[in-house]
Formats: sequence, structure tokens, C-alpha cells
Amino acid sequence: MNPIKSILYYVEDEVDLAALGHVVEIARSTGARITVGTVVKPAHLQVLFTRDNFDVQEVERLLIAHRERHLDEVVRGVGITDVMIDTRVFVGDPVYAIVEAVTKGDYDVLAKLPTHEDGFQQHIFGTMDMRLMRACPCPVFIGRVKPTGYSERIVAAIDYDEGDASKTTLNEKILESIAHMLSDQFSMVKQAYIAHAWSLYGESLLTAKAEKAPPARLQKAMHQEENKRREWLAELVKQFKSSLPAGDAETFNPELELLHGDPVTAIPELVHHLNADVLAMGTLSRSGLGGMLIGNTAEAILNRVNCSVVTFKPQGFESPIPRHSRR
Repeated sequence: MNPIKSILYYVEDEVDLAALGHVVEIARSTGARITVGTVVKPAHLQVLFTRDNFDVQEVERLLIAHRERHLDEVVRGVGITDVMIDTRVFVGDPVYAIVEAVTKGDYDVLAKLPTHEDGFQQHIFGTMDMRLMRACPCPVFIGRVKPTGYSERIVAAIDYDEGDASKTTLNEKILESIAHMLSDQFSMVKQAYIAHAWSLYGESLLTAKAEKAPPARLQKAMHQEENKRREWLAELVKQFKSSLPAGDAETFNPELELLHGDPVTAIPELVHHLNADVLAMGTLSRSGLGGMLIGNTAEAILNRVNCSVVTFKPQGFESPIPRHSRR
């Protein structure tokens, strides 16, 4: 498993101290360093017309200096001495700047609070969150602080991967993350649930009145599909566990949840039923646009849960956002 060595904690406005505390806990348990970073938009994109004696570049420099001082003061005020924390101010479009920072800085995890947006159509996760989950090459952790307390449970949603290398690597990354969270040094997760939602191909059509299949034949087909998925899920977890070092294998004992139905509804229902703190899942897209679009199923699931989420990309993913994005 790849250890977590560096975390970029991105703040849009003020630093939420409770959220920072959770990031510190993760860093403390993994030995990672933290960069608390924010973004200042470039002056030349904000000011269309300049006036005499008004230096927009100087204003940009003042904004950067102000944000740097503020972040430094907040971090010093927290008084953390056993975790290495530094601060950075990036310049550019926020999503472009953060993705470029992740790529250049070799960060292992991007963490942030969810962006709340007003408007006619509100989503649990804001547009910026979705853009980051689409484009960021490292795992993205969108963390919610739960005032009612934590259940210390995580749900990991995995997809059937027979003959699909991208899904296989995604499943491996998710299971590796779960194994690490269940290890002795990581205290924030006590129980993990590996969930897979299945349905028979064409099931909704075959059960409709107009095209209803013979009950006995349909029941047999569904029973066979359920057994195939159950055996696949058990074997996947068994093989992964056998690949772990002895110490990690001893602590890796997740519950397996085989769910019948559409993952868009079945996965969120399980998360709510368990009062899970975190949902881990892949964001594989079939858009053919180099990863510009998060998968429709993944986006629908993410907008139906109220917990923190961590999303993963398949091996070899390259961000569609170009480097040197500042203009």
C-alpha cells in the first residue's frame, strides 16, 4: 500500500478548526505532513479596466500577502507541534490551481470541506467539489464535521470488475485505503463495510407487465446472478486480504454487503442505515473525454449522502486540466 505522506488541505475562505483537527488526526496516524492552502484569483482576470495610479498587480501581491499572514496566524494559533504543517497561497482559477498544486507537489490526498452553493438547483456537493473529484489525480476527501458524533464506520462501494482493468485498479485502491484505515495506528475507523449493489441485466424490463418473463425462469436467472456476485465479492476480498502483510491482514475484517438494486439508491440507503461517517468510492467515467466527467452513477450517489466522501481514480489517470493553468 502507498503510505500517505502529504496532505493538501484546501480552504476556500476561513479555516474551519474542527475540520483541520480531523486532518491533523489523519496526519498524526499516518505520519504525513499537511499543507493548508488557499487560492487567490489573478488580478488580470478580475479587473477589466484599469485606472491611472491603480496597480492591479500590486493589489494581487497585497492579497497574497494578507492570505499568507492569515493562514500562518491560524496554524500557529492551533498550537500543533507533533505534525508538520505549512501554508501556501496559490494563484489562478481555484480548481486549476489546486489540481496543478497536487500534481506538482506530489500530494497523496486532497482534503476540503464541501462547497455550499445557493441557486435554483442545490446539490449536497458544490460545483467546485465535483470539478475537483473529476479532475484531481489523487484521492479527494470531502469532509463533513458531524456535530452529533461519529459512528467510526466507513462504507466502501465497489463495482463488478470482470474483464475491466480500470475497475479492477479502482477496487484495489479502495480496498487498500480501507485496510490502511483499519490498521492499528489509524483510530478514526473501527468498522468497514464493503458494499456492492447488483441487479440482473434488463431486470426492470423483464419484470414489467408488458415484457414479463416467466417467473420460474426469471427467478432462476436472478438467483444465479446473485450467487455469481456474492462469490465474486467474497473472493475479491479474500484475495486482497491474502496479499496483505500479517499485521494488516489481522485487522482487515470488513463486513460484506451484497445489495440488490440500483446502486444510486442502494448505496445511500446503506450509508444512512449504518450512519456511516465516510463513503469511499471510485469515480470512473465512461465519457470518453479523458476523465472530464465524473460517472453519472457516482455523481448521483454522492448527491444522496450526507456523510464525508473519499473518491479514487483508476491507475494511470491523467488530469484533463493542463499544467501552468495561470493565465
